[in-house]
Amino acid sequence: MTDSSAPIARGPVVEPRWSDLRMATSGRLAHAWDTEDLRRIARRRLPRLIFDYVDGGGENEITLNRNVTAFDRIGFRPRTVAEIDGRTQSVSFFGRGSAAPFGIGPMGGLGFLWPDADIIAARLAAKAGIPHVLASGASNSIEQVAAAAPEARRWFQLYVFRDPGLNRRLLERAAAAGCEALVVTTDTQINAKRTRDFRNGFELPMRFTPRTVYDFARRPRWLWKVARRHSSSAMGNMMSEIGPNPTAAKAVEFFRTERSRSVGWEELKILRDLWKRPMLIKGIVTAEETAGAVALGADGVVVSNHGGRNLDGTVATIDALPEVVAAASGRLTVLLDSGVRKGSDVVKALALGARCCLIGRPVAFALAAAGEAGVEHVLAMIHDEIDRVQGLLGITRMDQLDPSFVRLDAHP
Repeated sequence: MTDSSAPIARGPVVEPRWSDLRMATSGRLAHAWDTEDLRRIARRRLPRLIFDYVDGGGENEITLNRNVTAFDRIGFRPRTVAEIDGRTQSVSFFGRGSAAPFGIGPMGGLGFLWPDADIIAARLAAKAGIPHVLASGASNSIEQVAAAAPEARRWFQLYVFRDPGLNRRLLERAAAAGCEALVVTTDTQINAKRTRDFRNGFELPMRFTPRTVYDFARRPRWLWKVARRHSSSAMGNMMSEIGPNPTAAKAVEFFRTERSRSVGWEELKILRDLWKRPMLIKGIVTAEETAGAVALGADGVVVSNHGGRNLDGTVATIDALPEVVAAASGRLTVLLDSGVRKGSDVVKALALGARCCLIGRPVAFALAAAGEAGVEHVLAMIHDEIDRVQGLLGITRMDQLDPSFVRLDAHP
């Protein structure tokens, strides 16, 4: 493991390169004007149990829906008498510039949506000049993504495992691959009750039943593009950890059984001591745990409820954000995920103190809709939405935002 004086393996400060990305003007994406349009395309192209795995949440999906509707309760207070030429979305955190105040969040199982989905996401994040967070349960491995997207601003998300040696090896692999930051997820100690998955018979490793086979057969294009590739369900980061004759099924089972069911501050301290680069704790929604992250020496937190996929009834992340920002008091970099569906959501989060948002489901829907073209489309779309909101709010830079630009509970 690198010592504290070792430089982070990274390239120069990223400059905006949005001119390299574009929204599609023809084909199935031509009329995909927002995330909901991409969601509809994904629903048509995926087997039902795969779509519901991506789209669904915990139990009655109260938190899933609350995350989205909470943004709608926040109203803007624009400054309409303003010079708005020369707008930029550039922000900086952890000593580097980012071309926009959002990145691609960690998502497992993207290989069910498109082959080499994690590599596609990392490449396009690099092209856009924004961070990409690779999940522990990603279909592609740390090393595969690093080789395919060496210029990307790559972060690694870690679930804590029972074996400290496995945790250490994963951190060593991430450091060797040049990952800039570690994102430790703390809100998934036990498996959630995901009702849609139960009803559909979705489980990992995948169990093929007559119902499953029929569901897959109804989507022949998906079957040919994705399901025939045995790597689609593999957990790439686990393949080298499971001994001889690794298979996707063994990797999934290893991941499921070896995850730690308890993540305390002592476990986090061990990781903090091992990892000498920026470290964030993901799953924070309270002032108390924000204070704990400060005491630990974390560099940042991600205000997150796992996209509403775990504990149903959790407070919406945008509602939790002001409490976390106040408790951080400038001592931590605060990011947010869960419920972000459009550029205006990102701007609202920044006005309330977040430095960056991580995007999940919009990218997943885009992958399912059209692979690389879909991801390029959604990143350009969100960037365009932020630019329009900037202009209509009367600002040219993200650091001009503060709580005076929004009104909470404007539309109860």
